Amino acid sequence: MILHYFKVAWRNLLRYKIQSIISIVGLAIGFTCFALATLWVHYEMTYDNFHKDADRLYMLYTTDVTELLKDKTFKFKPSMAETLKNDYPEIESTCCISTRDLDFGTEGQSSVSLTKAIVDSAVIHLFDIRLLEGTMDFLIPGEQVAITTEAAIKLFGTAKEVIGKTVEVQKKKRIIGALVQGWGKHTNLAFDVLEGRDKNNRFQDNGPVVVKLNKGVDTEAFRTKLRKQLILVMGGEKGLEIMPIEQCRYELYTDQLTVQMHYLILFCVTGGLVILCSLLNYLSLFASRLYMRIREMALRKVCGSSDYRLYGLLSIDFLLILLLAGLLGMVFIELDLPSFQKLSGVYGGIYASSLLYFAGAMALSMLLFLLVFRYFNRRTLRKALNGKVARDKQQLFYRGSLVLQMIISILFIFCFGMIMKQLYHLRNGDIGMERKNIATIALSEADTAPALEHVKQMSFVSEATRMGYSLIPRSYTVIMQVSDWEGKQPSDEPFELEQTYDGEFILQFYKLRLLKGEMLTGVEGETNSVMINETAAKAFGWNDPIGKTFEIDNRKVTVIGLIKDFHKTSPTIPASPTYITSTSYEPDSKIYYSHVLLKYVDGKWPVLRDSIDSMMKREFPSSNYTLCNVEDEYEKFLQSENVLLKLLSFVAVVCVLISVFGIYSFVTLTCERRRKEIAIRKVNGAKARDVLLLFLKEYMLLLVVSSVVAFSVGYLLIKRWLESYVEQTAISWWVYGAVFAGIACVVLLSIWTRVWKAANQNPAEVIKSE
Repeated sequence: MILHYFKVAWRNLLRYKIQSIISIVGLAIGFTCFALATLWVHYEMTYDNFHKDADRLYMLYTTDVTELLKDKTFKFKPSMAETLKNDYPEIESTCCISTRDLDFGTEGQSSVSLTKAIVDSAVIHLFDIRLLEGTMDFLIPGEQVAITTEAAIKLFGTAKEVIGKTVEVQKKKRIIGALVQGWGKHTNLAFDVLEGRDKNNRFQDNGPVVVKLNKGVDTEAFRTKLRKQLILVMGGEKGLEIMPIEQCRYELYTDQLTVQMHYLILFCVTGGLVILCSLLNYLSLFASRLYMRIREMALRKVCGSSDYRLYGLLSIDFLLILLLAGLLGMVFIELDLPSFQKLSGVYGGIYASSLLYFAGAMALSMLLFLLVFRYFNRRTLRKALNGKVARDKQQLFYRGSLVLQMIISILFIFCFGMIMKQLYHLRNGDIGMERKNIATIALSEADTAPALEHVKQMSFVSEATRMGYSLIPRSYTVIMQVSDWEGKQPSDEPFELEQTYDGEFILQFYKLRLLKGEMLTGVEGETNSVMINETAAKAFGWNDPIGKTFEIDNRKVTVIGLIKDFHKTSPTIPASPTYITSTSYEPDSKIYYSHVLLKYVDGKWPVLRDSIDSMMKREFPSSNYTLCNVEDEYEKFLQSENVLLKLLSFVAVVCVLISVFGIYSFVTLTCERRRKEIAIRKVNGAKARDVLLLFLKEYMLLLVVSSVVAFSVGYLLIKRWLESYVEQTAISWWVYGAVFAGIACVVLLSIWTRVWKAANQNPAEVIKSE
């Protein structure tokens, strides 16, 4: 019996090849998108959950932190860990973990970049560090270090017999005293080398402080108590907070995410919508074909077939589609796996998890199929025996299905168009500063002057100067707290200003725009003269800031100019309150020049990059430098949007194809079912265009209804999405018109190709065949 059902299902599959292929491919693509996105979200949300007692591990950070200081809020002095342990009995253990990427070398081998973590001895009580070989003596400050098995393989090609071997780092010899099991990549505290902290060393790197609470501690009460512990952070006092270590990845470390979490969730929803669109397409076609097989179903009932057997016959047909879609989806996952792993960093367990998701999707699909089957119940079959098929139900079902498919397709296309429009606006819009054809070289202070002279001699360099920092990429930030200014009200709270020194050079090089007042010139008389940006003027509450004064760093300064806000971070982050000063002319000031800033001829970046690399290797072989293209660095801020755009463009095409082929299939089946009606209309004088208009009116009405719903939902979604950006593009009326016109042309073409053929058939031949 089962074999017979499979034969019938396979024959139906071959009979409707185009519809079956579209359903299988659509389901496979939706399943692939949904499975990979869900895996990625789960991977991001389970960082550091493998640690022993992970539910009691927390990371320290500061409260009320602006976006400007976001990347510094979870790094503290190593002494902070010991202070907390002594002052708070709720804490079982604390540890500061300072990490840095360094080059490790072995005799006769090229150096390897590894992550070295300097830790306290308390790290053993916090984390379950598994010792494979050696002793824990590496925690005692000295010459011993511990390395992971992965690091040993990178250094020596093997993890065996490495105890006692020597490695060189920062021109210092270190002896491998232990081999430990690493934590892998699924952690925010990854390491390759462990070294004990020397508490007598004053020049220690700051790092994250991890806190392990005692069992049974009231976390909320401890948080309230900890907030009262104020520390000095970049000129201001901040309270302390703790966050579960499992949440830090998508709360404190969001700047390290390739794609933001809300985009990953949207990725999941997108895959689910593609699956829904494909299922609706197949089920509606299936329902239409079921009405065409109504006599077959009725005869099976007359011959003694039960509802369960009918359900088995039809479910095998549906199950075959799902199995083929799942198989094709696994092929898509295999093909996309290298790119997916490179983008997401997700490794291991992909196929097992994908099969689990597929099993869940199959179960839900079969449940949905059961509901469709129940819709065409015994009563419908009984009506069929009497020649009373409920075509009104059929029409309602497939029209509703088609409308939902078109809503999803139009929604994707509209969102894709608006995201592309916003990205164009961000790439080509005014961010308040010049960023095209600009490059920066970060290197040691001793090398900046000679490197500048070599750069100036390059024919495709139009301008070059040396500075202590660059705006993009942001290399150095000074935050000052201002508590007194002209016009301050008693209720006004102190706030933070970002300082930009060497203002006269920054203003000229980056072409910052003057709105009011005058520019800094760098003369000695301007020691107490500053410029501020628009955000700073709003923070002070000044409509006209020219001539106003405020106190900064225990001295009073006067505002001589107002500049337009300039954005040197992600376009979702507002400009920081900033003041610009000629710091190099202040008494006792010392500027460290660690950057060469240059402008180059348009289109010469590849040549410039190769020339600078060659020059640095030739003239400064021992110098560690970083060469950056400002345009490329700014593009990194948009990587989440770029991924989203690629995803939506692909999904939009898939959904449109599903909808178009769905319309084509519906029209084909409708023409088959209404062949006699079309023939009789032709006999009574109807022309081919009249028949065509009959179908066009029906489907254009469905398109209008779908567009109204899709555009309304799309407007709300895009409006909210645009609100997250400082610079926003307009939702123009022509976008609606372009999307509607494009979809309408595709729908008209798909209808015309099928209906025109049916309308031109010989009515006599049709009536005789019927």
